[in-house]
Amino acid sequence: MPVNYPINPQIYAPAFTSLKERDRKALIELFDRGDIDDIEADVNSNLLLMIPEPCWEDDPFDFLREYL
Repeated sequence: MPVNYPINPQIYAPAFTSLKERDRKALIELFDRGDIDDIEADVNSNLLLMIPEPCWEDDPFDFLREYL
């Protein structure tokens, strides 16, 4: 069922509720690993290899217009 939020520029998202104890335990188990430092290093190294996706509104050859 879709939620209808009031149109108000000061409200961007519904208020967050606090985590339940079972959710907190699940998050602790997820991140409490012996190899979390290795995973973090792997994610960081892979992110460094990625180049940002170009903005579709930008013309990548705009700098050549004066030479053409």
